[in-house]
Amino acid sequence: MLRPLAEAGHPVLIVMQPLGIAFTATDACEDEVSPTTGLLLHASYPASDPSSSLDAEVLSVSGTRDGLATRADVEASRPGLPAGTSFAAVEGAVHAFFGDHGPQPGDGTPAIGRTSARSEIAGASVAFVDAQDR
Repeated sequence: MLRPLAEAGHPVLIVMQPLGIAFTATDACEDEVSPTTGLLLHASYPASDPSSSLDAEVLSVSGTRDGLATRADVEASRPGLPAGTSFAAVEGAVHAFFGDHGPQPGDGTPAIGRTSARSEIAGASVAFVDAQDR
C-alpha cells in the first residue's frame, strides 16, 4: 500500500508491531509524534487523543464497508485529531484492502474491486503527502 508513496520519492516509515497487530503496541510511535509534519491513517484511528502532542496535518482514509475500523470508529476519533484533519472514504472498500492480508473475520463485504480500491487509497495518500512537501 505504501509503494506508491516511495515511488513518488517520499520516505516511508512503517512501525513494526508485535504480532503484526497495531493495537498490541499503541505507544509504538510516541517518540516520532513530535517531529511529525503529517500523519496518514489507513483504515485506522488513534487509540488515544494525540491532539495535544500532534502539530501536523492528518489524513484519514477509510473504507465504507470496513467491518473492523468502522465508519463509526473513524468518526468517533474525529474530536481527538487536529482540527484540520481531512477524511477520505473509499466507497465499497473493506479493511482487507488496506493491507496485504486476506479476509478477516468481522470485515465487511466489498462493493468495489481490490485493485480499484487500492488505486483510490494510494491516490489520496500520494496527493496528501505531496501537499505536505509544498
